[in-house]
Amino acid sequence: MISPATSDALLLGLWVANGRAALTGVLRNWQGETVPDVLAYTGQPWTVLVQALTEAERIDAGSVIVLTNDVDLVRALSPPFRPPAPSRSQRIFYSRSEWVDVGWGAGSDEDAAHWQALRLLGGRWGGRWRVMQVEDLPKARELWAQC
Repeated sequence: MISPATSDALLLGLWVANGRAALTGVLRNWQGETVPDVLAYTGQPWTVLVQALTEAERIDAGSVIVLTNDVDLVRALSPPFRPPAPSRSQRIFYSRSEWVDVGWGAGSDEDAAHWQALRLLGGRWGGRWRVMQVEDLPKARELWAQC
């Protein structure tokens, strides 16, 4: 099971309050050593999560753990998933004869970012990501207070 102690993982601390978010990232390398302060973003919750996941792809993290104080975000990223109603879809081919129609979007930038986060997590880290609710995120909370 994926946990904060998992090697080759990016741990994302996401503090959300009053409609704003601050995200910090720590990389746990394949040897289990931590590399602090690899990411820092502020803005709308889903937008900063997508920014961090996009960077996690570049870092080539083996798994992702999202630690957040936001109950709604935990619910949205926990089974059964409740994404916004899709307003459009795109066919994604895995081979010449295998594809899946992926829906996303729903009228707002935050809904589009929510869909993008689900696509990144399910596509790049399918089975290798986890979201957990925590209240002790001092670095992310400090960053939130500064923005």
